[in-house]
Amino acid sequence: MLLVAVADATEYTVRPSRNVGQEPGMSISGEKVQEVDPIPLWLFLLLSVFPQLTAAPIETLIPLKAAGYLGYKRICKENALESPQRRKILRFVKRNPGLHFREILRRVPLTRGTLDYHMKTMESVGLLKTILERGRTHYFVAGAPYSAEEENLIIALRNESLRRIITEIYLNQGACNEEIAEDVELSGVTVYEHIRYLEDLGVVIAERDGRCVRYTLAENYSRILMDMRTRLKPARSAADPAGWISPGGVPSR
Repeated sequence: MLLVAVADATEYTVRPSRNVGQEPGMSISGEKVQEVDPIPLWLFLLLSVFPQLTAAPIETLIPLKAAGYLGYKRICKENALESPQRRKILRFVKRNPGLHFREILRRVPLTRGTLDYHMKTMESVGLLKTILERGRTHYFVAGAPYSAEEENLIIALRNESLRRIITEIYLNQGACNEEIAEDVELSGVTVYEHIRYLEDLGVVIAERDGRCVRYTLAENYSRILMDMRTRLKPARSAADPAGWISPGGVPSR
């Protein structure tokens, strides 16, 4: 609408009429005469408001056609992995399920904007699954054979403090808050807050024993951890005395 209207007439000839005294619309020199119907009111108003439309050259539409050659392409699940960067990110998430965005950014050699764009693109086409937990977005490959309980546990094991607490409770079923805090070398308040979170997830069960509250691992999560232990190589460390949790956190399937 903001284009400057430009008109270029090949030739116009104006001369006095020679049909004086005759009925308007009659042929003067044998030319073909055709009556022109008046334009509709809506078209008259449109052309009055936007006169540029009457003289805009067709060349002004060429940029619209050129937009198709600028690399625009609708991304869908079938062609999303044509990008080498997205393929690498997807392989990384498959090997490291449950990592949150900031940790992926720290370990993947991409800028924040580029990584965010590719992650959101793969999420929108159904290649990635996200879980929001404690204010952080954790990523899994869509369709990965993890149950909801396994996903909860994998996310918890990605946190070093939670991993140490889960390990301690697994090895010492029925331990109280003070015992756990001493063994994992964390403050009692910190351990209490983490255990409350694990209780909400259903990972830990609390049972009062007089003035002491003792914690055990839920049976279903104990089975999951045992299954993980059989699929992992020993990786003993101070934070992992059992040797069944890998330094990276969890196994991939």
